[in-house]
Amino acid sequence: MKKRNTTFIALLLCTATLSLNAQDWHLLGNAGTNPAVNFIGTTDAKGLVFKTNKTERMRILSTGWVGIGTNKPLALLNVPVNGNVTLTTTDNFLLGNTASSNLAFDNNEIQARFNGNGSSLYLNYWGGATWIGNHSGSAIPGVYVGTNGAVGIGNSSTNSAYALSVNPASAGNGILFNDPKNGYMAFGAKTGSGIAMLIENTSSSNSSPAIYGYNSGPGYGVYGFTSGSSSASDPFGVAGVYGYNGSTGYGVGGYCNSGSGVFGYSANYVGVWGSTGNSSSYAGFFAGNVFSTGSYLGSDQKLKQNIQDFTSAMDIINQLHPKKYDYRQDGTYKLMNLPGGTHFGLIAQDVEKVLPNLVKESKFQSSYATPAGKVNTDGKLNASSATKSETIDFKAVNYMELIPIMIKGMQELKSTVDAQQQKIQELQNTIANLKSGNAASSVTSSDLSVNPKMTSAFLKQNAPNPFKQNTVIQYNVPASSHNAQLVVFDMNGHQLKSYTLNPGANQVTIDGGSLSSGQYIYSLMVDGKKIDSKNMMLTR
Repeated sequence: MKKRNTTFIALLLCTATLSLNAQDWHLLGNAGTNPAVNFIGTTDAKGLVFKTNKTERMRILSTGWVGIGTNKPLALLNVPVNGNVTLTTTDNFLLGNTASSNLAFDNNEIQARFNGNGSSLYLNYWGGATWIGNHSGSAIPGVYVGTNGAVGIGNSSTNSAYALSVNPASAGNGILFNDPKNGYMAFGAKTGSGIAMLIENTSSSNSSPAIYGYNSGPGYGVYGFTSGSSSASDPFGVAGVYGYNGSTGYGVGGYCNSGSGVFGYSANYVGVWGSTGNSSSYAGFFAGNVFSTGSYLGSDQKLKQNIQDFTSAMDIINQLHPKKYDYRQDGTYKLMNLPGGTHFGLIAQDVEKVLPNLVKESKFQSSYATPAGKVNTDGKLNASSATKSETIDFKAVNYMELIPIMIKGMQELKSTVDAQQQKIQELQNTIANLKSGNAASSVTSSDLSVNPKMTSAFLKQNAPNPFKQNTVIQYNVPASSHNAQLVVFDMNGHQLKSYTLNPGANQVTIDGGSLSSGQYIYSLMVDGKKIDSKNMMLTR
């Protein structure tokens, strides 16, 4: 009986052992497990700890959070950082073999490596858009790479025609370059055709420059160079700097505190080229004095048509009324930088009545004088100080085309003087003949018809003529006359001077200092009758 009991107890222990072993995980593995019911872990609210060499290496909390190297994980997976990744050392994560291609990273570094050297790092190499960072915590990417490889900065908006699109709508500015010291701020090289760089201001109301360059040193604000040759089909393709503005303002603007705002130089052609699309605008507008060491206008015959001579230039000149005046310096007129002091010239409205084709309707916009607002004392533009633009409509005179009229007037005057000198010479010859008793042979009926009293009274041409200081006029007054005068008139018939003459042959000296430069008429008056008149000219 005792033996039977012993055998029964041994059978129970064996059965219990087999039953216990069926619930364990063996070091050599288990068979017959059911993933639906079998697992390694706890069935209560306790964490699961993994150790090696009696040291905890990993813990899974009852919440499911996993910590590697920490017993207090703070996330679904928490790996503390012990050091930084380098090309040769690895902190926490490593993908690959350190002797070949591998990827290592810590909490803020990702390093692609190849056997201790740097290697290429690919993000979304096989496709898909990539989003890097955001703008001020908003749902706007800092950098966005589209599936076509186009990159957008400041927005997910890209353009397939451009490798990079900068979208600064939220930031306010496009690109900022910090000081590269002695290197280039930016460098671009282009080998194909077309424009190397295009900066366009598309706003219809923004008068700020499309490109603004500022240099606080002695160098250029903007410098452009091209070694290309001229091309009639592409006149802008040879420009060192080309600016375009589709609205008001400037395509290219230059400012300098002491030197030149814009500098142009050409060894063989034109240093600065300006053009306009219509005759109502200007190829150049200068608010201030302009100095030139030489000036030419196109005057070749092949540039002209309907060429004709013109006459009556003196009639035109006599209708012009020179004035002296001061330019306005108040309000918006001050921005035009009009010259100060007293000046001499013509009034455009007066010229327009006589020569309307020499008068041009013009305008000055105050925004042109202060692009992007005002220029600060340091020379930089202050866009926030922009003021409302004012327009001054005014008339301008083409003084250059008055020169041919003046030349023609001088020619007409010379012809008149020459004719008068010839007439005077004839009269002097006649008088000489009369004095010598040869009147019958030298005096004709036509001479008498000109001046019936010439046999007893005469007036000679002043000498010298033209004169600068004094001139002498010889005359003869009959002894039988009661009253004789020499009267000086301006060209409008206004009497300026009168000299009382004594009978007989004598002379009068005219003091040029008492008259202004110009042309005058002097007449011999005997007993209230005009005997003769002549012209004289005073120059300075």
